Amino acid sequence: MSELQDDGAGGNGQDEAAAFASPAKRLRRSPAPEPTSVLYNRSPSPPTSSSLASSSAPEPPPISAEDWEAVLSGGDMAAPPAAARSQDTSFLRWIMDADAQVDAFDPFLPPPPCQETAAVEPFLHPQPQLQLPVAEEDLGPGAAVDELLEAARRADTGDFTGAREILARLNHRLPLPPGHPHPPLLRAAAHLRDALLRLVVTPAPGTLQPGSVSTPLDVVLKVAAHRALADASPTVQFASFTSTQALLDALGGARRVHVVDLDVGFGGRWAPLMQELALQWRRAPFSPLPLPLPCLKVTALVSPGSAHRLELRLTHEGLTRFAAELGISFEFNAVVFDPLDTFPPTGLSVAPGDAVAVHLPIGSGAPSPALPTTLRVVKQLRPAIVVCVDHGCHRGDLPLSHHALNVVRSSAAFLESLDAAGAPADAVARLEQYVLRPRVERLLLGDRMPPWQTMLASAGFALVQLSNAAEAQAECLVGRTPTPGFHVEKRQAALALRWQESELVTVSAWRC
Repeated sequence: MSELQDDGAGGNGQDEAAAFASPAKRLRRSPAPEPTSVLYNRSPSPPTSSSLASSSAPEPPPISAEDWEAVLSGGDMAAPPAAARSQDTSFLRWIMDADAQVDAFDPFLPPPPCQETAAVEPFLHPQPQLQLPVAEEDLGPGAAVDELLEAARRADTGDFTGAREILARLNHRLPLPPGHPHPPLLRAAAHLRDALLRLVVTPAPGTLQPGSVSTPLDVVLKVAAHRALADASPTVQFASFTSTQALLDALGGARRVHVVDLDVGFGGRWAPLMQELALQWRRAPFSPLPLPLPCLKVTALVSPGSAHRLELRLTHEGLTRFAAELGISFEFNAVVFDPLDTFPPTGLSVAPGDAVAVHLPIGSGAPSPALPTTLRVVKQLRPAIVVCVDHGCHRGDLPLSHHALNVVRSSAAFLESLDAAGAPADAVARLEQYVLRPRVERLLLGDRMPPWQTMLASAGFALVQLSNAAEAQAECLVGRTPTPGFHVEKRQAALALRWQESELVTVSAWRC
């Protein structure tokens, strides 16, 4: 790992590379003779003698106690200067600080009030004189969920007036805004209420755009929310590292990799893959002819209005800088893709010799991966691997009330895991506003489709078994999490991260 940083461009490059590299050090190599692990020889705990004996690879050089201390403290094998260690070097903080336009905003300001349409405003923001005292109007979580499910049942039958009446009563009796010290189930019910209000006030399909941001300040607050999520929960690292390992297992030693991402976010999930491509290139056997540099191309399929231009620019610049520090070739391209359009997106092409991989989000990103148009575009790419990251409770095939119950249960489990981890109240408020709220809206307002696994199978995709290396890495990551209650479950060919008995995120791999 230190050899990668030595090839960088300078002091700032070390911090920038560490921003990507630091999460990856938590994982370890599987003892089984599997393809190279995402984090070979970068585990936070030294390999055991039995694991070394079972491996046919040459034994790595011994690592000193000082080196392990540097890894455990979040640095690299080469400890940075004291001034650098005192700074926040996480990837999201780094890309936020790297842009002059973003520095003008304070990411720790309280989230701005939610801007809804004029039709929704009377329901979401009632006048103060209409609110009854909280003590008189207090509503238990179970009773709130029951009323929400009744509103969902009425909306499902077309009785939008009755649904609005129930939701208007609930508006006085559920916490607003998010982040109040209420039980997780009650806070999850408040987000479900807001999503149902948007549904019953604007029921026409295609008129809603959940989860979008409209100003640069929204982008900054969204960055801060995702950074807080990476700090407070292992869900981000679990999804990123498990997906990367699945790609490495499928792509082998490919030197030209083209990733098509339907939910690129801020691009942090591709940092481990870039790091591994650079490592494989440097560890290649000696050849009299110089080997070409590895190349990674990321194409983000973005639905109209779902991402701010500043968000895409930060993603582009952050990944480009990190690739330059690693010494690999990198391309980034954002392509507008409307899943309701019958024509394929323009600008999406695959060069000969590229190994293609696709990242399909379920229940968190847009466009909807279950739409036949999306699957048709994916299949035309002839990918070597399709990685699906499911954030749970995506059951649009069920009646709306049943689907709403799954959503509120999953959201409550997510909030409960954050509370158990001791996440700061202001960080949880940002998470609810910019991560959980858009997720609930997408789930409730999205397309009513059959289960996504059924759609993939009917489109000609087959489930691929994840390797033992992916499972070992996931177990190691959860073992390093200080909060008890998280555990990994193997479900057929997929891996799921669970909080207590609730599923938080599942990663599976598919192939045409």
